[in-house]
Amino acid sequence: MARIKGVTKDKAPEEVRAIFQEQEERYGSVLNTAPVYALRPTIQKGVQSLAEGIRASGLIEPELRHLVCVKTASINGCPY
Repeated sequence: MARIKGVTKDKAPEEVRAIFQEQEERYGSVLNTAPVYALRPTIQKGVQSLAEGIRASGLIEPELRHLVCVKTASINGCPY
């Protein structure tokens, strides 16, 4: 169970709902961390920009990025 209750889609500001919608279209659901980041939309925008910058740089192949995410989740004891 999460220790911090995040923002729900129906109670989120418009700018946050747009990010939730984008994640649903890209990944099939809202990412687990997004509702917590959405408590502070400026932080959420920064995290989104960082992730997009990593993807756009092409320095990490998508397959390797996925493996890094899985390994990081495993180290942290989080299901991925």
